[in-house]
Amino acid sequence: MFAQVIDLSENKKDLLGELDIQLSLDSFITHLRKLASTQDNVKHEMLEFILHKFLETRETYGPLTEENLASYKQILFYTYNLLVPPLEDEHDTLWALATPLGKNVFYGTQGFYNLLRQEFCEETFKDIEEKTKKKDLLEQSIYSLLLERFYEIPAVEDEVIEFSSKDEVTGLPRYYAIQIDKRFVDITPKMKLPELDYKKIRQNNVQQFEWRFLRELLPLNQFSFTGFSIITVKEITPDRVIQNIRDIVSRNSDEELEHAYDVLQASLQTLTGNQHIKFGLSPILKLNNKPILDQVYMHASILPALLKKKTRNCQEANITESYLLNPQIIVYNVGIDFGDNNFKFLNDLSDLGVTSYVCIPLYYNNKVTGLLEVYTNEGHTFDKIVLAKLRRAAPLLAQLLNDQAHRFNARIDAVIKEKFTSLQPAVQWKFNQAAYEYLKKIAPEKPKPIIENVQFKNVYPLYGAIDIRNSTIERNKALVADYKIQLGLLKQVLQDIKNVYSIALLDEMEFNCDKWLTQLDTSPIDVVQMKVKDFMEKEVYMLLMHFKNSNSTLAAIIEKYEQEVLAETGKAHQHRRALESSIATINTAINGYLELLNDEIQRSYPCYFEKFRTDGVEYDIYIGQSIAPERPFDMLYLKNVRLWQLTSMASIAKITHTLLQQMETPLETTQLIFINGNDIDISFRVDERRFDVEGAYNIRYHIIKKRIDKVHLKDSFERLTQPGKIALVYYDAREIKEYMSYINYLQNKDILLDDMEELELEELQGVSGLKAIRIGVKL
Repeated sequence: MFAQVIDLSENKKDLLGELDIQLSLDSFITHLRKLASTQDNVKHEMLEFILHKFLETRETYGPLTEENLASYKQILFYTYNLLVPPLEDEHDTLWALATPLGKNVFYGTQGFYNLLRQEFCEETFKDIEEKTKKKDLLEQSIYSLLLERFYEIPAVEDEVIEFSSKDEVTGLPRYYAIQIDKRFVDITPKMKLPELDYKKIRQNNVQQFEWRFLRELLPLNQFSFTGFSIITVKEITPDRVIQNIRDIVSRNSDEELEHAYDVLQASLQTLTGNQHIKFGLSPILKLNNKPILDQVYMHASILPALLKKKTRNCQEANITESYLLNPQIIVYNVGIDFGDNNFKFLNDLSDLGVTSYVCIPLYYNNKVTGLLEVYTNEGHTFDKIVLAKLRRAAPLLAQLLNDQAHRFNARIDAVIKEKFTSLQPAVQWKFNQAAYEYLKKIAPEKPKPIIENVQFKNVYPLYGAIDIRNSTIERNKALVADYKIQLGLLKQVLQDIKNVYSIALLDEMEFNCDKWLTQLDTSPIDVVQMKVKDFMEKEVYMLLMHFKNSNSTLAAIIEKYEQEVLAETGKAHQHRRALESSIATINTAINGYLELLNDEIQRSYPCYFEKFRTDGVEYDIYIGQSIAPERPFDMLYLKNVRLWQLTSMASIAKITHTLLQQMETPLETTQLIFINGNDIDISFRVDERRFDVEGAYNIRYHIIKKRIDKVHLKDSFERLTQPGKIALVYYDAREIKEYMSYINYLQNKDILLDDMEELELEELQGVSGLKAIRIGVKL
């Protein structure tokens, strides 16, 4: 035990220097007298003996002060033994006595003084006091004590201060909690105590309490504080680490979790007390009810590096499934051969520099939800004690991995919803409502109810189409070119076979090749295509298979031909591949731009946006009050979308034009907008899983947009849609008036050319009187 004064807080001088604080044992002596009067003979005699020593020492040396501590060492030792269980080792016990409000420590255990004497801990205490000053924690604790003593208002919470310090041996942080016991501090007011508004104080016990209003009512310099405080410090490293992990588990976003895994790694090292240990976490995901390990969701795991080696034909899916059938703790140490055939690939851990490795299955609701890997390298090892320390963290880690699996499933569902169904966020609420009403109507032992129709009334439609010009012609040209290449290759193979076998059937086959080559030049491809395909896949195939199986020399020649007619890589498909690549390039660019357009529109006002893949892209936009009932709709939102639509068509025309040089088969696009000035009703067609127009009148809109893609100008063979131009189709001149202002705006922005044409269109089946304007885009 030590009797030495150490000032814990230079930062407290401004506050505590003004207060009347006196060190005293009087309160403790009074407590001992009261306690002795209520005890039996043995304990009474002991307490009476100690009381006698207290009184004798005070009579001999005067009241306890910081200057006469040496004379009170025996008395302070008695105090320690009365307040701390006698079997506690003072080297491990962090305990001390301090002045009434904790400014100076004057007596304590060796363990406590050792902690104070370490430089890093002294700095830690100073940091605590700086934080205490900033947050007024000291002032709050004093007022909390005054309210408890004089107004019988219990403290809001125990006065506990937490801090961390760096362990000099492990280099890892250790966490401590300081608790200050003030029961032997006597407080004497120097003024008449005012009445307080109890209602206000009790209310603020629940809410954030504003302590500063007490400064005027209860000035601290109007009180004297005598006695001593008891300081107890306890290490709370495991509890604090578990709380850190619990905080990580509670985080929701993937962005937060990405950073949190670094914190988690450090927290687990702190929990085990070993900075050389590394921890890998791998959620076991489910795809079509089969377990998978996805490296994107694995953190610091060593399994991907192992599985990449593919030693002994180990397959990731097989390993995962076989492990889940019999989950177990897998232990590996360098130099020990792994005998289990299912996990022999773990013997490759030594090639990765791993010294010790343990794989632990983590359970959530009695199901394996992921794997925890504990490993070291560079010669470092760990023992069973480390694994025992991890037990407290295992349930939280299992929950974290289970949440990751749910996030994976949610992302899959989101992609399906966005890419493969018509259910979009703007209209999700309507489907939720319909589903809820349907569930409410379900009753046991009764026929299932009919689900209500999901309908949106009075919405404004916008239709647009970006078409690849002459895509059918280009497809036919590519097919003809590839068939010519394949027939040419086949003729060469037939010549090679004739050099070995003199068979008349080969001459006939060669004659047919020439016949089909001629017909490809003279007949429509639609007529010739199926006949050429049958010739290749039936007659030619059977003939070549016969010679391939009967002659090894010819087998090599025929295999080379087979490689050339492969759709993925062969020369006989090169023109079709080039065309599909060009179409994919255009569609990817268009879809990417339309997705950006959709994001912009949704930020303005929620609407339904649906794309259709053709030789190009078509899209429908529906906007109106019924789609977003909670947000007031105004026509300015519709005008905003219409301007965006026209601007986006100009941008898409520019983008596809710039792609010409990148395409193996140059392709151009046309841009078409149909303007419908009136609102319509739409409903969800369950059979087609998409929205469509509702009602006989609204069908007209649907018919028009389906028939205008290849419309011609009136009394002309010229198509309305042309590359590098935007065509706007309308019925009524009032409908185009609004767009004229948008066109003038975009012309002034140097986006559209000054070449606008006003056109009349040919009559279509069931549709007449259509008009259009056509304007060029500055490419």
